[in-house]
Amino acid sequence: MYNNGIHGDQTLIEHWNGTAWKVVPSPSPGGGRFDGLSGVAATSAGNAWAVGSYSNGTAKVTLTEHWNGTAWKHVPSPNPAVYDDINLFGVAATSARNAWAVGTYVNNRTDVSRMLIEHWNGTAWKRVPSPIPGSADNRLSGVAATSAGNVWAVGSYGTDPAVQTLALHCC
Repeated sequence: MYNNGIHGDQTLIEHWNGTAWKVVPSPSPGGGRFDGLSGVAATSAGNAWAVGSYSNGTAKVTLTEHWNGTAWKHVPSPNPAVYDDINLFGVAATSARNAWAVGTYVNNRTDVSRMLIEHWNGTAWKRVPSPIPGSADNRLSGVAATSAGNVWAVGSYGTDPAVQTLALHCC
């Protein structure tokens, strides 16, 4: 959500209470500089995840926020070692100890987009290796899970000059 007062984007989370939508405070770790959320998943009233990206002052990095039933809290998540622009677009959760986030990052050495997959194990987010099917623009935009052993992610990859659809299945 663009905030005119700070001239930047802040995270925006709303909750439906059965009658109306209500804005719920959420962290904007970049201070309102390109902070944004693009995916949300919940397993209960006390366990939800929202993902996106924010500017750390140098680059856009991963943003993961957790709802514990009372408040949203920023939870650190890994970033590729060599990156320029990173976004998490989708998240899926099956329990408090199992969540998956997917997105993309631009390798600043090659200027090529690569897929990003991260897994929450109940304690921390860990980066999971992903295939590199195309020569350019490898992206994941959505994820769904029915259990810790059944996860699907979708996106696209580039093979010069075409872009192909992509579906991945894990575990």
